[in-house]
Order: sequence, then C-alpha cells, then structure tokens
Amino acid sequence: MGETTRYRRGYLEHLMLRIKFDDHDCTVCQSKEDDETIRRNNEVFSRALWDLLFILSKWIGFVRSRRQYGVILELGAYSPGDCKHTFRDFHLQENYPYQESYDTEPTADAYKLRIKRLGLDTLNDPYHGWVNGRQEGLSLGSKQRIMGTSNIDDDLLKPSICPYTFPKVEIITCLLTRRHFYRKIGAKSLEKLLHYTRLLLHGIPSTLRELSIFEDFNKLLHPEHFKQLTNLEQYTKRANPSLGKALSKSSRLLTRLSAAFLVDAVDFFASFGPTNNPNANVIPWQNLQLLALTSRLLHPKTAYRNINGMLIAAGRAAASMPKLRVMEIWNCGRRHACVFRYTNTDGKARISWECIWGPGFQLDPDVINCLANVPRQGQHPHGNFTATVNLKVWRQRNMKTYGSIICHLELCVGVQHFLSFFLMLWEDFPYPKSSTPA
Repeated sequence: MGETTRYRRGYLEHLMLRIKFDDHDCTVCQSKEDDETIRRNNEVFSRALWDLLFILSKWIGFVRSRRQYGVILELGAYSPGDCKHTFRDFHLQENYPYQESYDTEPTADAYKLRIKRLGLDTLNDPYHGWVNGRQEGLSLGSKQRIMGTSNIDDDLLKPSICPYTFPKVEIITCLLTRRHFYRKIGAKSLEKLLHYTRLLLHGIPSTLRELSIFEDFNKLLHPEHFKQLTNLEQYTKRANPSLGKALSKSSRLLTRLSAAFLVDAVDFFASFGPTNNPNANVIPWQNLQLLALTSRLLHPKTAYRNINGMLIAAGRAAASMPKLRVMEIWNCGRRHACVFRYTNTDGKARISWECIWGPGFQLDPDVINCLANVPRQGQHPHGNFTATVNLKVWRQRNMKTYGSIICHLELCVGVQHFLSFFLMLWEDFPYPKSSTPA
C-alpha cells in the first residue's frame, strides 16, 4: 500500500456498509420471504461482510495514525422494494438525503415535499393497506418481509480446503446499527461479528468503554405494544429483570452507559436496595462517568415511596462510582414525562427533578443525602459537598413524544444517535400513517 493511500486512510472515522438485496414486486410483497430468497439474501450479506472485513483486517498500525481510536462500522441491509409497496417510509429509499448529521442542518423540507409529490396524505391503495392516506389492516406477510433477518452463513463461505473463520479486525472499535432499515441482523450472527471486532454480547470485555442501547417500537409493525394507547405508553411495560441485573454486573468497566427501555433502573440497582448491604463484596464501577437509564417507576400513578426507594438504591450504587459526573433516570409516555438528574462536574453536587406532574412529588431526604455524599464515599478527594436540589415542572403540551424529553437530557447525545433521533421526530409528522388511536 502506497504512503498516500495510507495517509488518507488515517482520516477515516466512519464506514457504512449498506447491503442491497434483490428487488421484489407485487406478486410477493404481501408474503414473507421464501426459503430461496432467504438463502440468497444470506449469501449476499455474508459475502459482502466477509469481503469488507477481509480488507479491513489488513489495515494495521492505526494506533499511530490520526484515527488512533479506530473506526466506526455501521451496518444495514435493504431491498429496493422495501419502500415501494406497503411501507412507503422515506428513510427506506436509496436516495434518502439525510445520511450524515450535517445533512439535517439547513432544512428537513424533503420530507414535506415527498409527501406532496407522492400524494401519500390521500393515497388509496387497499391492496397495500392504504385507505385515504392512512394505513389499515396491514398483512402479517408484508411485515415479515420488510423485517427479514440477515444471517451470516458459515457454509456459504467455507473454503474447500481450510476451515472457515471470520477475519479478525483490529481497526473496528465501534459497531453501529441505527433504525434506518427495518431488516434485522440475526442475534447469533451479531454475536459472531462482535466477537471478531473485539466486542462480545455475553460478558462485556475489558476493551469495551461505551455502550448505548435504545429499544423502540414501530406502531405499524408492532401494534400489540400500543393497543389503545399512544406510541409512548408501551414503555410502562415491565422490562426483563434478569437483563437489567446482568447489565449491572457486566458494566463495571464502562466509562459511559445508556440503556433506554430495554432494562429498568430498578433492576439495574436491585442489589443496592434497602434490604441489601451495598458494601458487601461490591465490585465498583471504577471508570463510569456518564450513566443514563429509564424506569417505568417514574410515572405519576406510581407510589412516591417506590420512586424514592429506587432513587435511594441509585444513590447507594453511585457510592461505587468514584468518577461519576452525570446520572440521569428518565421516563415518558402519554401525559407524563420525568427526569431525575445527578451531576457533579465542578466540585458541587447538583440534583434536579423535572416533570409534568405538578409540584406534589417530594424527594426523600435519604436520596439527597446519598448523592450528596457520593464524592466522599468514592475515591476522588473532593471534600465536603452541598447538594443543590432543583424542582422544575414542564408544560404538558411541550412533551408530546419521547423525542421531546430526550432534548432535555444532559446525556442526550449518548442516549440515541442523532440521525435516529431526527428520523424518529419526522416519522409521524407529515401524515397520519396509521389508524392506531392516539
């Protein structure tokens, strides 16, 4: 490799691999992919990924380059037909203009212009589930097709002589999958891929420093999560307790962690509850500086003692986070939104409670005491602290989606990728896409 090429390579920060599958027509758009289509898609996916990783595996010596922290690899897969039939989502188009953060800066008028050009606000196409600009009665097959799963097929790529292994890639230090496409990467394939980019799903390794997870639902693809509610209320559902506890144990070496809706803060801090002794055999989060979690307990109908109990557990856990600068626990839904925030960025502990419920909620003194004393209990010699408590009530009309509350988070950048956030804000704006009641 020439020196010029090597020099240019040093500027690379973000690499996108968007794998294109074969197009499909109306004869199959209402049915799930058949076995032959699945096999063919898996072959295209596997070969494209193999070829890229093989090339990247030859890129060595990046530690001394401008990209000393490695490269972000973004993965996605789509068929050109994904946006031509039942689902007409703008972001599924091949020429979708908002591919980088700076693309959104001037204007987002492309969304409005497309709706007018295609007449989606008045579209009548019952075969594809469109009635007077609304989507109704979508077939299961159409959903299964657009959400097809891409898998790495070892047998397709196995050489005839030597055993098959994926190339090891040292330069990739971040794997990103955004909500740009609906097609999924199989869990087992993702685990295999992460293994060869120095990351693991089961048991976070010491090399991983930042982890961001955002669970979301599309009300057309998953109406069972919405029923007669808005596209927010499903987040009062109970997260998997074992997953929250497992993440708590495996995150002790992270510097930044954000987990929205997939786990609940009450499970993450379960071992620090009032019935447990947090000082017994606790492995500290030695490097954790930024933490953002959601909790269904932050709801106006939850008993205040339960909310305070969870926040006390969070404060006790923070005693094992000597470098903690910001911790946010939040939730939002129909007619409710709330953020509890602890910051320690300039030698003073600050606690804030912001919500749309009104002024009735009172923080338990134990919550304030736990967090005010975190620096003294930790390893940083910050000295004595006075906790400043700020109670703020938001206007309900300003909190219509969880995108509204994300803007108020101190850690909003790490909670959700900016382009995913931008896409989310526009998904329901131009026209009523579904008959799901709001």
